[in-house]
Amino acid sequence: MTTQQVIDPETIKLVKEEFLSQVILFNCNCHTFDTVIEQLIKATGCSSATASQLAYVADQFGRVKVFEGEREKCERVADIIGSVGLIVKITQ
Repeated sequence: MTTQQVIDPETIKLVKEEFLSQVILFNCNCHTFDTVIEQLIKATGCSSATASQLAYVADQFGRVKVFEGEREKCERVADIIGSVGLIVKITQ
């Protein structure tokens, strides 16, 4: 006879969150705010206001997390942002 273990949904959520990746955008002085904002909107689907805030944080602090999710999605987001020469990194 086999026994089945029930896993709490909150535990599953915590485990999944441990494996999420993040896309970090680094500040550079070679792109305009408009270019950064445009790429963030295109890559993440965020609003113009959110993209503006993220661009501002990157400018002021040198980097900002712009996206979090599964590795494949992060790679797509990073590819779009980086396609114009913006500096991005994917972290675990």
